[in-house]
Parts: sequence; C-alpha cells; structure tokens
Amino acid sequence: MTSSTSLFRRLLWLLLATVLLIVVIGATTLRYSGSRVASDYEARVLATQVHAADILLAQGHDDQLASMGIEHSAAAPLAIRPVLPMLRNLQEELQAQLPDRQVRMQGRLRAFVWVSAAAPSRGWIGLSLPGFRAPLFRTAIVTAVLAGLLVLLIAAAYARSLTRPLKMLADAAGDVVSGGTVPPMPPRAAREFKELHAALTQAAAERQRSRRDRDLMLAALSHDLRTPLARMRLALEIAPPGDATLREGMEADIAAIDTLSGQFIDFVRDGTEEPVADVDLAAVLAELIATLARDRTQWLVQSPATLNVRGRPMALRRAMDNLIANARRHGAPPYRVELSQSAGTVRFAVADHGPGVPAALLPLLGEPFVRGNSARSDALGSGLGLASVRRVAMAHGGSLDLENQPGTGFLAVLTLKASG
Repeated sequence: MTSSTSLFRRLLWLLLATVLLIVVIGATTLRYSGSRVASDYEARVLATQVHAADILLAQGHDDQLASMGIEHSAAAPLAIRPVLPMLRNLQEELQAQLPDRQVRMQGRLRAFVWVSAAAPSRGWIGLSLPGFRAPLFRTAIVTAVLAGLLVLLIAAAYARSLTRPLKMLADAAGDVVSGGTVPPMPPRAAREFKELHAALTQAAAERQRSRRDRDLMLAALSHDLRTPLARMRLALEIAPPGDATLREGMEADIAAIDTLSGQFIDFVRDGTEEPVADVDLAAVLAELIATLARDRTQWLVQSPATLNVRGRPMALRRAMDNLIANARRHGAPPYRVELSQSAGTVRFAVADHGPGVPAALLPLLGEPFVRGNSARSDALGSGLGLASVRRVAMAHGGSLDLENQPGTGFLAVLTLKASG
C-alpha cells in the first residue's frame, strides 16, 4: 500500500526543495562567474594594461594614461579585502602575474585595482573594473530566471496533482447522486483526497443500498401486508355476526399489521431527523427492562449506574429495544444484557440461550428482510429489526456484530463511540 502525506506536508516539502534548489543554482552560477578561469583571464588583461602604463610612465607620457582609463597616484591607496570571491580570486591571479609588485583592491560600488609602479617610476597605477558589475547583474538575472522557471515547473506539477483528483471527484459527483460508483484515485494522491474518496465511496454504497432497500420494502409491503388483510376479508365474509372467535382473529391480524408497519417505519427512520443530545444508556436500559412484565426475572443485567453518550435519543432507544425484543422472540431464557464502556467505545450486548441461526444465514443477518429462520412464516417476523439496529449503529459511527455462541445461544453486540 502506497503511503500518503497531507497537503500541508507536501507544500512544506515543496517550499523547502524549491529554496534548496534556488540556493544550489545561485551558488553554482556565482561560482562559475567567479571561477579561476574567469579570474585568470581578467588578470591577464589587467597585467597587459599595467605593462602598458609602465611603458608610458617610463617615457614620461603620464598625460596619456587618462585617455586609456588608467589613473596614476603618488600616494599609496588604502587596501580593502574584497568581499566577492571573484574579486579575491582576481587579486590573487594578478599578484601571480606581477610577483614583484604590490596589488591592492579599493572601492565597493566601483572597484579599483591598484598596482605599484615599476622602478624607476614611482606611485601607483589604478585600473577601474567596470566589467564586474555586468557579470554580477547577469548572474542575478540568470539566477532569478532559472529559479522562476523551476518554481513554475514544480508549482505546475503540484497543481496538477491537486486538480486531477478534484476533477475526477467532480466528474463522478453526478454518478454518485444517481447511484453510480466512484472511480479509483491515483495511487499517489494526498491523504485528504483519499479520505474524501472513501467518504464518497461510502455515500455511493449507501445510496445504492437505500435504493435497493426501498425496492425491497415496496415488494415486502405488497406481500406481507396482503396476507393478513386477505384473511380478514375472507373471515368477514364467511363468519356469522357476533362471533367472538372471529373478533379475536381480526384483532390478532390487526396487531400483526400494526407491528409490521411499526417495523417498516423504524427501518426508514434511522434517527437522522433527531437532534443530537446526551443520552444515558443505563437509564434507557433500566426503563426497557422494567417493561418486561412476566419474564423480568429471566434477565441478567450488568450495567453501570450511568453511561452517557452523544446521540439521537429515540433512535438509540429503538435500537436497544429491538435487540431485546429479538432475543425474546427468537431466543430462550435465561437472557443476559451487558452495558459497558472501555477504550473509547460503548458496548451493549444481548445474549440468549436459544438455538441461534443457521450458519449460512449468519453473514446475511442484519440485511433488510433477511430472517434468522427462513422457514418462519409468521407475520411478526419481517427481518427489519436487526437491519434497523444496524442503520442506527452506522448513523452513530458504530457497528452491529452478530454471532452464534456454541452451546450458549445467540449474541448481538451494538458498539458506539463513547462521549468525550
């Protein structure tokens, strides 16, 4: 798996690399401009001018020095150590060309090189160095241009690495809304883009699942609700007036329809319409156990006095109630309920001592309209109870785990994020 870094770190490394390359290019350019080869050439030119000045001084033509750009001074100039490496190299090379003479540098903005006059002449010969300003200017221009091109190329490559994933996600947005899939991201995409890609992929999967669940729900409504209604219609046609048995049957069928409708509504309402608040799961569990009238003694409850989480109160209550009702309907006593908190998570577990579910159905359990016993035909079993719990768990960033416990029954565990 290719490791990824954040955009901030990428930008930081980009700036550091750019600055380093600019420094390297500038140093290389300056070194080339002030290399020994260039200094040697300039020293030879200056040495030639000094020899020409020596001849003129020896012949007494001092007045002709000014026309050649050469100065003559009787006083010794103040020596200054050159700052630029190229000037220091030039002084050393010129001193090597004129070993029996003194060579001094003077001036900063306008550099002068002074060489002591050859005997029998006296004084100092001054030569201006105007040619150094142009190379320095050219060096600065070349450095800036090369650095700008380099930054432009790196910035263009970096911008493309940002815009390419964004354009892919933007192009895929319409498909995600319509239920399509998200194309894969480039392997070296930034971590934020991979996280966005994962979120869009999950949203697309949820969209597809919601559409599939809706279709299944419409089919189930037309199938499961039709059966008790047909029995009620037939019973009303053939039963004599005032039949108590008929009334009891109709009441049972009405109760079945009401239960089915409630399960459908619970599945559709996953709690996202509720505001988030602090929920004391321990208090909710105590209320649910208190409603178990006759079989209350068959429940072993382990719970702290209080256990608060941030969530949607009614949705969490329905989820806990569904797990308890599922154990009562399909399991066998004794029942065990455990509410605990550890490592930043809250765990609500419900276990029973029933037969469990077939191993082949266990991976599918929790999907809409999947029943733990496929042979069961009672109208109260729609297969939406555990599916509703799973939707509530996902809406709260949690999960629902279901498993058979060999010899001890069935276990359902709702895991949520702890508050704080």
